[in-house]
Amino acid sequence: MMLITSLLMSINQLLPVVILAVLLSLIVPLSQRQLSIYAVIGTLMSLVFVQAAAWLSQLLDHRGLEFIQMLLCIMIFVAALMSCQHRKMAAALALIATMTLYLSHYMIYLVSFWHSKDTAEPLILGTCLGVGICISFGVLLFFLLESIVRRAGVQPLVVLLAFNATAKLLIFLDLASQVDLLDVTSNYLDWRGFLVENSELGRVLKALVGYEATPSKTALWVYVIAAVVFIALARVLKIKKTEEPVCGS
Repeated sequence: MMLITSLLMSINQLLPVVILAVLLSLIVPLSQRQLSIYAVIGTLMSLVFVQAAAWLSQLLDHRGLEFIQMLLCIMIFVAALMSCQHRKMAAALALIATMTLYLSHYMIYLVSFWHSKDTAEPLILGTCLGVGICISFGVLLFFLLESIVRRAGVQPLVVLLAFNATAKLLIFLDLASQVDLLDVTSNYLDWRGFLVENSELGRVLKALVGYEATPSKTALWVYVIAAVVFIALARVLKIKKTEEPVCGS
């Protein structure tokens, strides 16, 4: 049981990071060295976040942790949008913020069961399997998207990045609802007959585009509007960057 739980936890928390890294590496683009540096910084930031979690949770009427996570979601969306201008610092910020958001939960899970002799071995095995699956998926996704870029240009990847970044706003909505900041409508759609969220394809689509089997109508409207705005602004920013005069010309 612990083996399966560790495997699924690894996939759920690492796959969104891997997918974003692949998208940014092709859109910006980023080298393997740059990705490695950002991965190290993101891991360190996750450790700092975990260590400060108890203190952060006491802030803002014991809602500080949720507000920090909401801020990370907004940062990811904005930084991903700015990375469409091929800004490496924006891509770095998006990737580091994503790692902080996801890996902090993952590290808390690992630390919670690490010291138990009964769970340590399946925990390590499940984690290694999960990491291997995520890396393999990332490599396959990279070559697939690279072939798409060669044939259709980078625009399809920008659209995919828009969906991926907008998915973080759904996390924002969930967190805002938890701290009573927003009143999300109770009207929900049910797509479980079409695709269950916990299935293999459901997990991939959730990490890729934020798929939810039972989204609220509020979340659906936010997702559609934010994705359209992202794609439109990305196109405007790209046009502006193209029209900028080159120094010395």
